[in-house]
Amino acid sequence: MPDLTDRRDRAAEALGLALPAEAEVLARLHQVATGAGKDFVLVFTAEDEPYGPLIEG
Repeated sequence: MPDLTDRRDRAAEALGLALPAEAEVLARLHQVATGAGKDFVLVFTAEDEPYGPLIEG
């Protein structure tokens, strides 16, 4: 979609949303990827071993 950025901007304006800067988005993504679920262990493997984190933080 060549006009995706324009559509995004129009939608954000119509909804009254302020779009964050790229650096802020990446910082939030890193925080969620490394911080969320630290106290949660997902064990659903054939070996009955817990999954490791995708991103070590």
